[in-house]
Formats: sequence, C-alpha cells, structure tokens
Amino acid sequence: MKITAFAIFAILILFYFPIAQSQSPVSVLYTGDPYPGHTPYIHMKVEPMLAVTPIQASRDHYAGISDSDIKRAIRIYMPRTYDDLIETYDVLIISDSNVGSFTSEQHAWFPQSVADDGMGLAMFGGHETFGAATGHPDWGKAPIGKALPIETIAGEYHDGKVEVQETDNVFMKSLPWRSDLDFLQNYASNLGVLREGAEMLAVDTIKSGRYAGYENPFYSTWKYQNGRTFAHTGDWTPGGGVVFLRWEYLPDFATNLMLYLSGRDIPEDLDLVHTVRSRFATLGYRRLIIDSLVDFVERFGANPKRVLDVIGEVDEARFEAQELYLELSFEEALDAVDNALGLMDQAEIVAEDVKNDALLWVYLTEWLSVSGTALIVGFLLWTLMVRRRLYREVKTTTFRG
Repeated sequence: MKITAFAIFAILILFYFPIAQSQSPVSVLYTGDPYPGHTPYIHMKVEPMLAVTPIQASRDHYAGISDSDIKRAIRIYMPRTYDDLIETYDVLIISDSNVGSFTSEQHAWFPQSVADDGMGLAMFGGHETFGAATGHPDWGKAPIGKALPIETIAGEYHDGKVEVQETDNVFMKSLPWRSDLDFLQNYASNLGVLREGAEMLAVDTIKSGRYAGYENPFYSTWKYQNGRTFAHTGDWTPGGGVVFLRWEYLPDFATNLMLYLSGRDIPEDLDLVHTVRSRFATLGYRRLIIDSLVDFVERFGANPKRVLDVIGEVDEARFEAQELYLELSFEEALDAVDNALGLMDQAEIVAEDVKNDALLWVYLTEWLSVSGTALIVGFLLWTLMVRRRLYREVKTTTFRG
C-alpha cells in the first residue's frame, strides 16, 4: 500500500498539533440536602464541568419531607448495584445526610468505592453528619467513618473562628482566601480529631463551652487507599452555612473541590475561570426563566415557536461555549458564552413579545366579559328604573304592621 506525501503530511500535522480533547464532566452523586432553597447544588447544576445527581437524604434540612419520601428518593435515584455506583459517579457527597437514610448494603459501598475504585468522597457538616447532634446517629460508627480524614466526636457541634492554614494543597491554593472573610469569623462545626496522615487545611478554634480553645479540623483531607476524601465539618447550606453561601467564590469552591477529589487538574487562572463560570451561571439561570415563560405562554394557548427558534440558537451557542470550556480554552469560551448571552437578550425580547400577544387575548376576553356584563346590568336597570310605564302609578301607600 502506497502512502502519499499528503497522508504523511497530515499525520505529522496531527502529531505536532493534536486536536484538543474535551474532558467529560465530573459525575457527582450529591446526597443529603441539595434542595430546597439556596444550596451549593444550584451553582453546581449550571456548571459545565459537573454533572450532579441530587438525592434528598436529610431529615432535618426540610420540614416538609417525611422518612417515606427519603426512602422513596433513595430507592429511585441511588445506584442499584455497586458496579452502577462506581461506573456512573466520580465523587460522592454526603451533606447532612442521615445515617438511617441508607441501607446497610449502601453503607458498605461507600468506603469500598473510595478504597478499591478511587472515587472521591466529601462530607459536609450539620446536625446529621460526622458525630452528628440533636440525637442523630454518629457517622463515625458507620463503615464510611474509617475513610474520613478525621475521627468523629459524637454529639458535639460548636461555634468557632476559622483560620486557613498555610499549605501547598492544590485545592486550597486555587481559591482567594483572606482572613477577613465574613464566614470565617464565626462558623459552627462538628467536632473531630485529625487522623494520623491526614492534612489539616483549616482550623476552627472553638469559642466557648467545655471545648473552648479546641482547634477543630474544619477543612481536612487525605488519601484513603486509591481515593481522596475531604471533610468540611461546617454546614455549607442555609443554617450553619448561611454566610458562606454569600461568598462570591462559592461556585469555584464547589467545582474545584470536585475536580480535586476526582483527580482532575484544577485550572490555574482563577480570575479568568471565575469570570467564565459566572457567565455560564447567568446564562443557565436565564435559560431556566425563559423556559418558565414558554410554559406560561403555552398555558394560554399561544404558539411559542418564535421563542423556541431563538432558544435553539442560544442552545447551539451555549453548547459551543461549553465545548471550549471543557477543552480548557477559557478565553475562547468567554467569547463564546458572551455570544450566547447576546442571543439570550434577543430571545428574551421575542419571548416578551409572545407573552404580550398571549396576554392581549386575555385582556380582550376580560374586557368583553366585563363590558358584556355591564351592558346587561345597565339594560336591566334602565328597564326597571327608567321605563316608568311598566309600573302602576299610585298616589298613596298603606303600611300594615
């Protein structure tokens, strides 16, 4: 078989200038308290580098959920087998999940998935995780306890002042820590003891009570056989983490942590990546709003085709931006997502016009109904009160008691 000069040239081009490959999103199983309300899940949901499956497994986070609701969510959304777990997900989040929400078989999967198959694990604090509080069971006594970078202290949850440690940890170095950040000044956390071989990334010095002055591991991590685990002993949802949720870099914290636990590289240009992520988040939120508007228009029987056509252009531009972002071409991704946002501006104008057209018929129908009713009532009043010839005229009336 002859190899032409052109073929050789093409091979050399591919060798020296390889085509950029998109990395797949980190697949995350988020159990515990992903919703409702403002939680990190709403940021993770619109992040192209993450693909998150939420499962409600917290009994305290939302008063409107029952034990049967939790068990139903676990039954439907949790992987059916161990192989399904390790083949589908890269990272497991246990965020204020209750020990009692999972089966004994699932409890056995958690440490095995980290030790044998290299899954990442992150546990976040609250009344139901780590050593728990308010009577909930201690995760330290569950099988996953041995995989955590800390040993739990059962039933202890206290306020403290957080200090980020000097460290070469790539995750911590990827974020702009400052000692004056609001959420570091007072942060409640579950108490624990750092395991030998684990790395303390931040300390929460307890302010009062019998543990006053205790330097509690706030952020800690270690390598557990083939996988990485991370302990965040403070809550990161409303309640204990309400101030943390206001941090501008919360989305970067969540995304970079998932990259770290899955063994992926964390982007180095924080400012550029933060800007791109913020634009993607804005685009994602606006996309959800316009979907609601389309649903509103359809309920009134209007044709949303004009809106859907423009949304299709937005989605194409967003897909292109996401591909560039996943290829780590952040400057090109920023231009592409800005283009998608420009198309979204046009889509919102079209959607507003379609909505106004739909509401015009609503207003017209209401006007006809009100006007018709007024005409009928007016005619009846005119008939009864004005057309006096319909009444028999009398000169006197008689009152009978």
